[in-house]
Amino acid sequence: MGVIPILLLLLQTAAIDTGSYSLWTLATIIYGKTQFPEFSIVLMVDDTQVQYYDSNIKRVVSRRPQNTTAQGEDAIPEGYEIVIAHLERAMKGRLSKMMRVSNHTEGVHVYQKLVGCELHDDRESMAVMRAAYDGIETLSYNMKNYTFNPLWPQFEWDLFKKEAVLNDFKVTYLPLCNKTLRKEKNVLLRKERPKVELLHNTHTETGEVKLSCLATGFYPRHINMTMLRDGHPIPEEELILGDLLPNGDGTYQLRRTLSVGAEELRERHHYTCSVTHLTLENKLDISWEPKDGPNTAISIVVVVVVLLLILAYWHFSSIRRDSKIARPLNIQLREFQSKKTQLQTSSAPVL
Repeated sequence: MGVIPILLLLLQTAAIDTGSYSLWTLATIIYGKTQFPEFSIVLMVDDTQVQYYDSNIKRVVSRRPQNTTAQGEDAIPEGYEIVIAHLERAMKGRLSKMMRVSNHTEGVHVYQKLVGCELHDDRESMAVMRAAYDGIETLSYNMKNYTFNPLWPQFEWDLFKKEAVLNDFKVTYLPLCNKTLRKEKNVLLRKERPKVELLHNTHTETGEVKLSCLATGFYPRHINMTMLRDGHPIPEEELILGDLLPNGDGTYQLRRTLSVGAEELRERHHYTCSVTHLTLENKLDISWEPKDGPNTAISIVVVVVVLLLILAYWHFSSIRRDSKIARPLNIQLREFQSKKTQLQTSSAPVL
């Protein structure tokens, strides 16, 4: 099911301009047995999911962050019933045609449609639509320009089709999109402060330390993270740069990781994780430095064990040596006592 996230990437890149807001509806229809519903719709404002619908539950469910509120969260918004019913019916028919012309009769196949609009400084823009089959874009449309994939020439729009689609966009899709966007854009005004940690983990065999700067739970998604060594920024080529990842609550997380070898640890540098974010008045710094050299604890244990072994060996060797010396002395003493007894016996007077 690697094709499903293809169009989701477009949603993640839709809100780069911080002076604008965008609303995107991603609809997906699936042929074949999967763990996913046959038909689903995700509604997103910029990078934040706000509503979800699928053919199993047959209702709109709020996916807004916990600290935002809206009226009628689990009810289908006015006007959406027509759009959902029409979209599901149309996409099911298009998926069937795409499979037929592509000679696909088995397996799992996916048809997706992405429709959206934007507000630039509260000025409305034209609506945009894109479609894809099994992850390959089939068409792109923005109410002025239309392009199609020549792999499927039979689906190219004629003049009548273009006029019909343009009318649908003007009368239904664009007004509904703009109305919903003006209502839902408030979810983007929230601010969540990042929680920052500088984690360290030591490899027991090599003594190498993994330093990870982790910021999580923040919103908006834009954040600056820098790792420093003795107050100087560490070049990115020395770091493992993690991707900006979404959390399940509408916030984000970011990680940077540095590997500190045994030789560098002996130099006793000072490491800092520095983060700046819209919610922070000043930059947030978390620092760490090695308290001991590499393998110090291990080395101490090894030295103690070796000393104990040496002492034990010396002790037992001394016992054996004393035992060997004591044995002939005991024999000589017994022989002397035996001879002394014999002499005493032989020299005794006879009565």
